[in-house]
Order: sequence, then structure tokens, then C-alpha cells
Amino acid sequence: MPMAKLIISYMTWKQAIMNWRALPPEEKRRRRWARIPLNVAESMAFEGEPVNIAMLQAEHDQRTPLATSKPRSAS
Repeated sequence: MPMAKLIISYMTWKQAIMNWRALPPEEKRRRRWARIPLNVAESMAFEGEPVNIAMLQAEHDQRTPLATSKPRSAS
């Protein structure tokens, strides 16, 4: 029986932007919120600080996203 081939397709940056813009606002908020621990870890690692991603994730999980009353402005 032949092995299944793993096919990885990469999006161009234009496709990624189009896909992001097509997402509903709630999904964009959810993804931004979920990415915070990794963003902090990357920033700390860049500065040469010791980083414990599990600790950052645990702290993040204890918090809830802030509700915003107005949409983010485009810059």
C-alpha cells in the first residue's frame, strides 16, 4: 500500500491578507488574543531574556479578552 504524500501549500502574502480580511471580526479578535503569549515569548527571546512559554500561556489563560466598544482604526 503506498504511503500518503504530505502536501503543503503555502499562501502568498497577498492570499494571506485576503484571507485575513475575509475573517469575521470575532475570529480576528480570537486569533489576536491567542497569539499574545507567543508574541511576548518572541519579544523576550529577542532581548535575550529567559522565557518560559508554559508560564506565559498559564498567565494568559487566567485572563479574559478586553471588550472593545469601538473597532480598531486602520493605519
